[in-house]
Amino acid sequence: MSETTRQDSVQQGNGKVQTSHHPETDPNRKDKHYYGIPPIKHAHWTWQVPVYFWIGGIGAGVQMFSTVAQILGHGDKDLQRVSRYTVLVTMVLSPILLIWDLGRPERFLNMMRVIKLRSPMSTQSWSLVAFGNLAGLIAARQAAEDGLLGTDNVLVRLTKLIPDRLLSLLALPVGLNVGSNTGNLISATSVPIWARNWVFMGPVFLTSGLSTALSWLSLYLRLTRSGRPETLHALHRAEKATILIEAGLIAASLFRMSRWAKPLFSKTVAPLFVGGTLIGGIAAPFALLRGEEDRRKSILASVLVLIGGLAFRFAMIRAGRISADDPEAYFTFTSGENAPQPEDKV
Repeated sequence: MSETTRQDSVQQGNGKVQTSHHPETDPNRKDKHYYGIPPIKHAHWTWQVPVYFWIGGIGAGVQMFSTVAQILGHGDKDLQRVSRYTVLVTMVLSPILLIWDLGRPERFLNMMRVIKLRSPMSTQSWSLVAFGNLAGLIAARQAAEDGLLGTDNVLVRLTKLIPDRLLSLLALPVGLNVGSNTGNLISATSVPIWARNWVFMGPVFLTSGLSTALSWLSLYLRLTRSGRPETLHALHRAEKATILIEAGLIAASLFRMSRWAKPLFSKTVAPLFVGGTLIGGIAAPFALLRGEEDRRKSILASVLVLIGGLAFRFAMIRAGRISADDPEAYFTFTSGENAPQPEDKV
């Protein structure tokens, strides 16, 4: 035995040899599993992915609100115009950001070869394509009505034949899937903090997307001093209600995550989650929106909600990396109640 090995190996009182490597005999080791090596790899997503989650959520939320307004017979042309162009822009940017993160366009195209209804990645890819095409047709009809395609030509006459109201109804369920499936997608992984919250992850992302969408619509209409008073009033009330629902879902998520929510309160993620999301994106806007409507307060609240929605997505992604890199979190998560049971349908 070499001198170095003799120094690393110490005979303990119970007869076991203490080494500097074994997790059961080295009292100085804090990790007791897998020699401190993470058993799963964390997501190597770049900044484009949380931004894509944020933009996609805004597009889905705008589609939801504008379609409900259409169903209820609310005919605000300013709301209709900004809604249709917003959804188009978000659905143009979302695939670009996703492909940018993937590195090569063919990786996105490969996901178009087949459709797997039980795969969140596959359904998300197809939903983006379907929602984007529907948004493009609806926005083209709006552009024709706004005179952006000319005054009287064949293209304008053909474009005005697009059944925009019917397509808006068809786009609603697809948009809802785009907004919620981002949460379902990350919860379908083995990352403890995401997988543990599979019940609420989709609803939280969808509600956060609706919250940011309402704030965007309110911000645009108030800054441009457009939109009917009843539209602004409806947005004001909807913003408050959505913020409350979002707060409740986040609270339920933290309860559901239990011990595995710890990364959200870590030194690197807490400024985004606690400061940016809970305080800046929920508590402060709700306080500003309380009481009588005020244009300046509403504008500030909308800006805070938009920033808070972006901070929430960055916080979830960073917390997921910390959770994946923690062997203790993984092994405690995959044991006990979280372990697959024989009767589970996989």
